[in-house]
Amino acid sequence: MHMAITGQMAATRTVAVAEARSRVLGIQRPSPLYARQVKPKTRIPLAVAGLVYALFAVGCFLLAVAHGYERGVSIGEGSFVLLGAASFFVAASRSKWQAAAVALGTLPLVGWFVATPWNSGPPFLVASLIAPCIAAMALARDSFGRTKRTKRA
Repeated sequence: MHMAITGQMAATRTVAVAEARSRVLGIQRPSPLYARQVKPKTRIPLAVAGLVYALFAVGCFLLAVAHGYERGVSIGEGSFVLLGAASFFVAASRSKWQAAAVALGTLPLVGWFVATPWNSGPPFLVASLIAPCIAAMALARDSFGRTKRTKRA
């Protein structure tokens, strides 16, 4: 208990020191809560995409229960889709990791469709490429913006 109180006191002291420096130097920083907040315009589509992925995962798992001959394939596909759903929910909650979370969470599903073309076919492969491609474009845009800002300074 003593260590928990000491850690909390140290964290409070660190925040107080940072605030005092900001006041002395005239620097105004946004609060950490504001800096990490995801805008509703972004959060809602990400959450909806996560819900769609989650419903697709449920469909895959139901197919595994209903048809024993495709159980392994359905469970594998459902697992990768569920990973994609989780990545969308992470992206909806963390503004800093949005594009990276979506790309890393949905690329395994693309790999699954590449590895099992006989299962779902090209339409599902093309559909599974949409989310990681958009995330990759966002990562590239952010990277380009950072490079451009660095060159100006």
